[in-house]
Amino acid sequence: MSDRLFAAVLFIVLCGSFASARHSGRSPAQTTRAATSVRPLKAPANGTINVAFIISQDTEAIDLAGPWEVFQDVMFTPEGGPWRGEGEMVMPFNLYTVSDSLEPLAANGLILISSYTFDTAPKPQVIVIPAQGGRSAAQKAWLLANAKTADVTMSVCTGASMLAAYGLLDNQKATTHHMSLKKLQAQYPAVRFVSGARYVENDKISTAGGLTSGIDLALHVVERYYGRETAQNTADFLKYRGELWKVPQFAELREVAANK
Repeated sequence: MSDRLFAAVLFIVLCGSFASARHSGRSPAQTTRAATSVRPLKAPANGTINVAFIISQDTEAIDLAGPWEVFQDVMFTPEGGPWRGEGEMVMPFNLYTVSDSLEPLAANGLILISSYTFDTAPKPQVIVIPAQGGRSAAQKAWLLANAKTADVTMSVCTGASMLAAYGLLDNQKATTHHMSLKKLQAQYPAVRFVSGARYVENDKISTAGGLTSGIDLALHVVERYYGRETAQNTADFLKYRGELWKVPQFAELREVAANK
């Protein structure tokens, strides 16, 4: 190939890259970074993955129920393939709630009773924090200790405020419900809150924007453990047609300015 022809081809390729980036609203460098993904996760040797949901007063129902249903509905065959409704089935996720006590909790019209207290809960591989109102010393101590060893700690909606309050989001990007972004940014300046993503994923701490976006983040956690086919089979079982759980949600996104 002549130098002149090679230069022409290179020019066309570069123009196409810039045009694609312009169409997506991102620079070429941002487009590359957005395709980055975090590491896959490995299930424990016994095959059971404990998922602990922290609850307290005023827990938001869908923030709890959405991820719960995702993890509950992961099913595959003993050989590791997606379960299609016939034959033996394996359900790898063991789900439970954890709170300060076993007393009934008011949760926006629902009554919740925790499976365990912070003193008795099994050690989790995944921790889920829905939006809620309660804070306690026992909750903080348990979360800080278990987030160190868990594969993933994830919040939904303003559940991110618990992570931020306990320092687990310091110097990291995060998101929350769009109506709470500026408020939380002002309250927790060490966190880099961003808008425009269903979820923001770091290696061990991830945050979902709120409500139904908790489903997307939970499906993505399933994918990190068991791959795209099993996660898609779970979404199909749920009759969930959202596709954004498949897209790496790193925020080449607008950081939020705190209210002055």
